[in-house]
Amino acid sequence: MVIIGILGFIFYKESDSGNLKAKSNISEIKKIDKELSEEESEEIKDNDYYPIENIYDILHRMSNTKIIAEDNQIWGKIEMTPDSISSIKNLIEKVDYEDKEYMLEVLTRWENNDFSKAVEEHNYFWKKLGGTIGKATGLKE
Repeated sequence: MVIIGILGFIFYKESDSGNLKAKSNISEIKKIDKELSEEESEEIKDNDYYPIENIYDILHRMSNTKIIAEDNQIWGKIEMTPDSISSIKNLIEKVDYEDKEYMLEVLTRWENNDFSKAVEEHNYFWKKLGGTIGKATGLKE
């Protein structure tokens, strides 16, 4: 009975923070990346192909792993792995997003383990998502 309660609490905390949705979005992006790489067309997709808000959410949560936020208010984290960075970068390259070049620059830095601009990058995605709590103020050591 205790185990069920603990698992329920973990599920509640994950769903409450949006982590389950974000993890689902990463899985979806990996699937889309695979489909796009199997396509023979090099056609750039319209910006409504995959919701930009989901991209911002993932990039925001990835940057959360590198920053210190005001009042320690961090809303969800996604681990930056070479695989997840590559998948989201491949998707962005194939979709005509307004700020595509900036997002690709950020992901290229992250691929190279350069997090020197993580505060600026976090706050960019945070603002795009309408952030009001948890503005980045510094880098984690």
